[in-house]
Amino acid sequence: MKKLATVVFACAVAFAVTPGAAFAQAKKFAVGYTNLADTDVFTMSRKNAFIEAIKKDADVSVSFGDAQGDINKQLDQIDNFIAQKVNAIIIVPVDYQGIVPGVEKANKAGIPVIALGIESAGGKYTFVGSKNLDAGRMQGEFMAKELPKNAQIVYLQGQPGLSHSKERHDGFLKAMEGRKDVKILADLPANYDRAEGMKVTEDWIQKFPKFDGLIAANDQMALGALQALKTAGRKGVLISGVDGVKDALVSIKAGEIAQSIFQNAKGQADSAFDVVATIKRGKPAPKEVLVPFESIVKGNVDKFMK
Repeated sequence: MKKLATVVFACAVAFAVTPGAAFAQAKKFAVGYTNLADTDVFTMSRKNAFIEAIKKDADVSVSFGDAQGDINKQLDQIDNFIAQKVNAIIIVPVDYQGIVPGVEKANKAGIPVIALGIESAGGKYTFVGSKNLDAGRMQGEFMAKELPKNAQIVYLQGQPGLSHSKERHDGFLKAMEGRKDVKILADLPANYDRAEGMKVTEDWIQKFPKFDGLIAANDQMALGALQALKTAGRKGVLISGVDGVKDALVSIKAGEIAQSIFQNAKGQADSAFDVVATIKRGKPAPKEVLVPFESIVKGNVDKFMK
């Protein structure tokens, strides 16, 4: 009887522990993360930095989605996260206006939203990122200072219709207002793509015998433009991009690109993780966490290459 009682007691303990363990597993803090596009170099580097950041907390699990630049796909991914009853959703929006229904659905479901890198036109969320007007302003300030008198320039826009494309463009133009002598020969989109940046620049090289500056809304387009200029043997063009990606830093060090605006992928990822940790502790999330842009030129590029 004593042996039987021991066995019964052990089974009772096992029964008590197993549901408890399952309950603890179920209580793991779940996060849904929908990325604008995994093919985008910068957004992917930020996603990888976030993957590193979440290793700090074993109680956080993340499900990732790649919207592939498709707002409808991104809204579907948000619907799936809501259905899974995740504890927080991180969105790198494909579109400033188009993402609003997804943010509002998450709000209605009581799930906190973090808009990472790009804001939403509506709904309640915490914005973690950098102000894109500042990136354009820094490019404009640099060019206003460095361009020769009566300079002629060309501008490679990001994807039309996206808020950050417009803000970088507007910030640049505003900063250049004091240089009435500078003429913009052409101002066309290359959709943040290196190959498109190269193609548009090849056309400009054929069309314009000379231009003194080329401003691109990101480094990928700037690098594509650099390749076109090198192939054509066109020298003396000041090139500026945005993001501070490795290839751009190497080109700045070599004196081929004049400037890039550093967008801190790790800083944004770490800040997004900090907001997740705040939500996990049951504390109210901040409305905004800003990670400043920084201008990279040949004189300080070594700092960013470390």
